[in-house]
Amino acid sequence: MFDGTDPASLSDDVLEGRVLGYAAQITALTADFLDLVAELDERESWRGPGIHSLAHWLSWKAGIAPRTAHEQLRVAKAIRELPAIRTAFREGRLTYSKVRALTRVATPEREEELVNLALSCTASQLDRAVRAMGRIDRNRGVEDEGRPPVESTGRWKWNDDGSLSVSLTLSPLDGARFLAGTVRAEYERTRTCDDRDLPTLESVPRNTDAGSAPKDSGQESEAIPSRRRDLWRHVPSNVAPAVVAMADMVHDGIAMPGLAPGAEILIHAGDGVESAHLDDGPALSEAEVDEARCGASTRDVASRRVPGQLGKLALLGVGRRKRAPNKALVRALFVRDRCCQVPGCGRTRHLHAHHVQLWSAGGRTDPDNLILLCGSCHRSLHRGEFAITAHGKQRFTFHRPDGTEIEVAPPTSKPGGWRPDQRIGVDATVPVGGGRMDLGYTTEVLYAVWEWKQRNTTHLEPAVQRAA
Repeated sequence: MFDGTDPASLSDDVLEGRVLGYAAQITALTADFLDLVAELDERESWRGPGIHSLAHWLSWKAGIAPRTAHEQLRVAKAIRELPAIRTAFREGRLTYSKVRALTRVATPEREEELVNLALSCTASQLDRAVRAMGRIDRNRGVEDEGRPPVESTGRWKWNDDGSLSVSLTLSPLDGARFLAGTVRAEYERTRTCDDRDLPTLESVPRNTDAGSAPKDSGQESEAIPSRRRDLWRHVPSNVAPAVVAMADMVHDGIAMPGLAPGAEILIHAGDGVESAHLDDGPALSEAEVDEARCGASTRDVASRRVPGQLGKLALLGVGRRKRAPNKALVRALFVRDRCCQVPGCGRTRHLHAHHVQLWSAGGRTDPDNLILLCGSCHRSLHRGEFAITAHGKQRFTFHRPDGTEIEVAPPTSKPGGWRPDQRIGVDATVPVGGGRMDLGYTTEVLYAVWEWKQRNTTHLEPAVQRAA
């Protein structure tokens, strides 16, 4: 099976068998990998300059995305308390996808039944069952010990087509705040959509449509927006325009320090070599650039990828005249470095502009001698845990105390002499039974078994105490 044969030369049956065999081997290796990750986390031997967590270390040394590394670490720690799941995982019978799902609801008392369920269904069916169990547990008020309360989280990314994707998971109260803010933002956006520069109100009586107000009512009409009753009653089905309006309101209503790159719309102006684009974001058309510049929240910056940029940035240096860099120089350093420059760190908040050659030792306040470091790495540097060398033209290298260079992106390679585990069956990952899953029946049976086990355990405890 592991003879390096060209896949194109294999028959359909052999090809399918090898795909399943490789999947089983990958599963078993992943289980061993997570065992090692859990042990490494316990020993904390991964700690070093610029490394703030094991997930950071995995991202840097093993080439794993930070989000994936965090999830792998969570699963690795969870299965240490779940021997049945761990055993089936190491035997290649439970894939990582299934184990990841199970660890969200599994407990030592539940895992036996959950393993049986997972072995007989697909990964997507198991995901459905786990989501249903989460809802059932929440409705029953079941709170596992040590499980933290729901925290609001949000992630964003630029897509290949230039659009921005945002994913939010909000706690109940934060969710209610978000929806209430959306309704208010949609009200204000719709009220001013006809003339953004000159908001106007239509004078109509409350609870009536525009144009239907009685002419001789004898009462002064109350000024309200024509669509107010719908906007205050419902959350819009498409919240995107209201969310953008909320962002504009926050920008106009909250003052920020003079240097706040994340709170501005930074546009890298095109120069013929590359098109105008958002800072660390997609390209913009001329019409979009003009639209952005109509507001007060934009700032044009020179792209670090434009030829001659290093020379332009060097002109911002103040040499020996002043120790602290000015705002223009700090802003340019941020555009150049983006984050803490220590390999493996990548923090983007609370950054310090560090003089590589210390100011007290004759160092200059110039881009060739300045680099952004986070507070933790800055302290580690001054404690002698690593060193930085400036090579001119804004190039820097990092070194361990023994003089060896810290690689920015260590290479990854397969270990020599590796052989597949012959104990893992070719069809280990194939579900037993399979078929359509009746989610209601499945959860009903599982919870009935768990309640029966809990009642028996409760009845046995007094007898055991009397016998003792």
